[in-house]
Amino acid sequence: MTVEQKDLSIFIQQPTGLPNASGYMQMVAELGSRRKYSEYCAFYFNVKGFGGINREIGREQGDELIRSYAENVQKFLKEDELLGHLGGDNFMAFLLRAREQEFIRYLSAVPVDTEIDGHKKRFLLAATVGVWEITEDSIDIGDVISRPSIALNHAKNFRHQDVVMVSDDMVEKIRQRKTVLADFHDALERQEFVVYYQPKVDSRDNGLVGAEGLVRWIHEGKMVSPGIFIPPLEENGDIVLLDYYVLNRVCQDMRTWISKGIEPVTVSVNFSRKDLDDEHLAENINAIIEKAGIDKDLIQVEVTETIDEREHSVLTEFIDKLFEFGITTAIDDFGSGYSALSTLREFRIHTLKIDRSFIDTDVFSWRDRIILQDIVHMARELGMDVITEGVERDDQLDFVNQAGCYVIQGFYYDRPLAFEEFEKRLVEGRYDGRKNVFPAKTEYKIKS
Repeated sequence: MTVEQKDLSIFIQQPTGLPNASGYMQMVAELGSRRKYSEYCAFYFNVKGFGGINREIGREQGDELIRSYAENVQKFLKEDELLGHLGGDNFMAFLLRAREQEFIRYLSAVPVDTEIDGHKKRFLLAATVGVWEITEDSIDIGDVISRPSIALNHAKNFRHQDVVMVSDDMVEKIRQRKTVLADFHDALERQEFVVYYQPKVDSRDNGLVGAEGLVRWIHEGKMVSPGIFIPPLEENGDIVLLDYYVLNRVCQDMRTWISKGIEPVTVSVNFSRKDLDDEHLAENINAIIEKAGIDKDLIQVEVTETIDEREHSVLTEFIDKLFEFGITTAIDDFGSGYSALSTLREFRIHTLKIDRSFIDTDVFSWRDRIILQDIVHMARELGMDVITEGVERDDQLDFVNQAGCYVIQGFYYDRPLAFEEFEKRLVEGRYDGRKNVFPAKTEYKIKS
């Protein structure tokens, strides 16, 4: 490393002696005063499988391995290129764009020799790498760490690739996530979250037989897409607060309709798999319904299947508790991804919701018909109700009807409705044929 490092002793990361985050950013700024930032790429990378190696050889020997690794990577650098160390096996680098691919290839197998029990051993250490190809000559200096770190996160947790370039879309999603988490608790206090109701209709007589309560966020006068706020809340665990809030709102709406002499229908409320971390989830759901003083038959809890064995066990216990409380459950999105027929055998569920993927096609084959018929038949024989989601067209309705499923949820009859609109549907009680009212597809983003 050739950039001057005077007076940076407090910015050094051990055990490598490389600049830490503060020292690294200071040196990048110094370099940027002499050359254009747009000539560079910023890297954030860590060693694949280092945790296992560290356990195998011990912490002291692991520190020596990281020290040797840093020395070898540093030797690769040329004049006006930088290497930094964030601790552990996490590193940063600032290299000329012309050497980007060469550096990536080097990081795929860095040879490191170390001595273990008196014997020399060679490791070929590969890295997972996040890259920011800088195109501007003026940058926020903190971005040389934050932007490639976003790409590294995508490489490890979403794309499962060795190298990922950061994109504007990734950066925007991170910004949205931070905004959502910063605003969520105040928004909950201000009751910015509202419930929309999507009707469930018996297609044999067009009768309204139920609904699903769907959360919507009205923020600064605009509706925020659930795709923006749900994932961050699931990641940090706050989703359980929102799910309890929605259940409370649905129960309050039920009380309002009953007080007006309007007969409500059963409304299903979604609970995230992340909510299962709350060991009192079933008890809390029961307490909310009992406090509202409504018939438990009016609320159904929707959950999605799990693919994790531990989650599966917890979900089974959760459904059993609800069953004992007299609260019915529905399995949502059945048939998507990793659905297992054991779900039908093991869970004490009341309703099976067939995923829209079964009908999301322009042409139905005889295979589609047999599969759907068999699922519906098994569910019926086990005493379950069956609903098909996502029905929008006449041919889709005909297809599910022929398979023996008559209760549908989808735009064929109606979009999700605000409280007042759904109340009108309750009063009417029945559809006069097909509604098929499609909502606008515009999604609004949260303002920064």
